[in-house]
Amino acid sequence: MRPVKLDSGTVIECALCGEQFGERRVVTSSSLSNEAEKRRIEPMIWPLARTLERLPGMDLGATSAGSGEALPYVDLVVVGQEALLQIENLAKSMRLADGCLRCRWRIEARFDHTLVFLITPNMKGSTLRDARIDIEVLAQRIERDMRLTWWRHANALDNG
Repeated sequence: MRPVKLDSGTVIECALCGEQFGERRVVTSSSLSNEAEKRRIEPMIWPLARTLERLPGMDLGATSAGSGEALPYVDLVVVGQEALLQIENLAKSMRLADGCLRCRWRIEARFDHTLVFLITPNMKGSTLRDARIDIEVLAQRIERDMRLTWWRHANALDNG
C-alpha cells in the first residue's frame, strides 16, 4: 500500500492490484478520471458523457470540455428507435434541473450521415467556467431522473 497524491486529494493504492482506498469523493474522482482516460475523453466532460451514453438507442459521439470561447458539448448519435423517447426524457430532465444550473442547456439536432443530438449550454449568457461547473450537477440530475417512475415507465412502454 502506498499513498498517491491526486488533484482532488490523496488515496491509498494497492501496489499489487491498483485498487484505491480513501475518501469516497477522491476515490470516485480518480476512478472517473481513469475511465475517461481509457476512453480518450476529457475527464472534465466525462461525468455527463458517461451518463448520456447509457441512454438506450444512443451512442456517444464527439465530446469536448470546452476551451477558450468554445463551450463544452456531448454529441449523441442515434442508433435505435428508442432514441427519440430518450431525448424527450432528457429534455424533461434538463428542464427540471434548470434551477440548479448556472447556464441554460439545450438539445440541438443535426444530420451527419445519421441523426445526432448535441447537448451543450446556450452560447448567450454562458461562460466556460459556469458550464464546466454545471457538467457534474447536470449529470447527477439526469442520473436521478433516470431512476424516477416517469422515465422508467416511458422505457417500459417503449419496450413493451
